[in-house]
Amino acid sequence: MSSPRKCLEKKMSRFFVTPDSVKNGKIYAGKEESHHIADIMRLKEGDEVTVFDGSGKEYTGRIESIRNKNVIIGVDKVAVTTPKSSAEISLAQTLIKKDKIDYIVEKATELGVSEIIPIETKRAVVRPGESRKEHKLERWHKIAIEAAKQCGRTDLPCIKEIRQFEDLLKDFCKYDGVIMPCLTEKTISLKDAVSRLKDSKKILLMIGPEGDFTPAEIARAEENGALLVSLGGLVLRSDTAAVATLAMLNYALGSDPK
Repeated sequence: MSSPRKCLEKKMSRFFVTPDSVKNGKIYAGKEESHHIADIMRLKEGDEVTVFDGSGKEYTGRIESIRNKNVIIGVDKVAVTTPKSSAEISLAQTLIKKDKIDYIVEKATELGVSEIIPIETKRAVVRPGESRKEHKLERWHKIAIEAAKQCGRTDLPCIKEIRQFEDLLKDFCKYDGVIMPCLTEKTISLKDAVSRLKDSKKILLMIGPEGDFTPAEIARAEENGALLVSLGGLVLRSDTAAVATLAMLNYALGSDPK
């Protein structure tokens, strides 16, 4: 007889597939998720599962077959989730130490960001070579998937290629507003910044490294329209600043994470 804990784990499990894995009312789980379903969770044919495809669709169905480590699921119901957020928030995060940026990707996904843009700044402590950049992007994508599974999100943030600070400035025009927490004396409160951006549909949040953005970077961002923001009297670490500011923006903008 299954234990209550095992039954609860089965009921709560969510799995991820790409949209092209759903065909003619069936879901063909990939290698990793088939392994997760059959070998890790030990689910059987006939068990009910929930699957999302990262584009906002969530499927409920039952396992039809487990053959040669491939799982096929028959779809019973499809739900399409529409974003609850009043504004799409993009996070431009300066590269910091591996464990901390992994944490930021996880929490930013849970907090509903639409995209994550890793950036290299003057004081960034991490500068991966070209051969390592693709590996990092793949790792962050997997972290985002796992975070979405856990939090019930049905879409995934778009994780962009690593960019240089100056290159990102050229894209400010794509957003209705840009918020840049920093330690300069010219800042306004986050509350004031939100008030100015209350009707915005797309907002970019820029988070700097542990040593803050350089004065030159702050000046360049301000010249291009960024609002320089203070997060209070205490100096926050980069990972704390990212998570705290995203949470405050969701609350202030009336934005529920997706």
